[in-house]
Amino acid sequence: MAACAAALLASITTGVSHAAEYECKSEAETRYIRLELPGEAHLCEVSVTSDEERRVMWYANHDTLFCSDKIIELTTKYEEQWGFSCEQWPDHDGISALSVRQRTILDAELKFLMASSAEANPPLAVSGVKVAASQRANASASMQLSSDKKALQIHSPSTLVIQFFLSALDGSDARDQTHVIEDDGVSWNTRAKLAPLASNVEVLDGYKINSALIDGVTDAGAIEIATQVQKIDSNNITNACYGSQVLSSAGGGELVARTPHRFVCTEAGLLAGYELPE
Repeated sequence: MAACAAALLASITTGVSHAAEYECKSEAETRYIRLELPGEAHLCEVSVTSDEERRVMWYANHDTLFCSDKIIELTTKYEEQWGFSCEQWPDHDGISALSVRQRTILDAELKFLMASSAEANPPLAVSGVKVAASQRANASASMQLSSDKKALQIHSPSTLVIQFFLSALDGSDARDQTHVIEDDGVSWNTRAKLAPLASNVEVLDGYKINSALIDGVTDAGAIEIATQVQKIDSNNITNACYGSQVLSSAGGGELVARTPHRFVCTEAGLLAGYELPE
């Protein structure tokens, strides 16, 4: 659990969300091909970085699936035409697991938040996203209509959770905002907007939560949270604490605990576990 949480936390500390990233090597050089969502100046950007030089090859302001198609196209050229060997890095943002419909929802929510944040005082920028969707989102049944032979898709209701990371243009005032969205395949509804996510997680006295990230969504719509916890007492330094909790939306923009908040710390070379009672 600790290694997983550490990877999740590392994925957002750079301030840029990489929805997909490839490391491409030849005998002469190494290049990094990235799908950045959001991009530095657009909804999404496909960039190539070599020797600290970053070039944007494609971008889109309406549909991020365009960037997803382009990064695959570019990586294929690097391997088949230009003699590179490319390795895809793990996806810690969860974007690659979304369906086409879920990407449409993500695009709509992201565009609205980018526009409204830019008009805030002081202006804010969306620097990254992290998403999770219930598995039932992929469940659908089709029924053949004999009259016109068109397939009617019947979708199970699903939950999509999007955590946005924002900061002032100078990099200060970092914050996060989480949207809990229900989708029935025809329309979607944002049930809750939570800011910050860490404020919804309780912790033992003497500890504080440095960060909380969405880590998954159950079929019942419960949200799995990964946490990083720090001991407040400076005389007894905790090297690393990572935890988890399951929360669910209670309506009215609130979350309620479905499990206790459990976390594990490494202290003086020993492993200690803690649990906040229900």
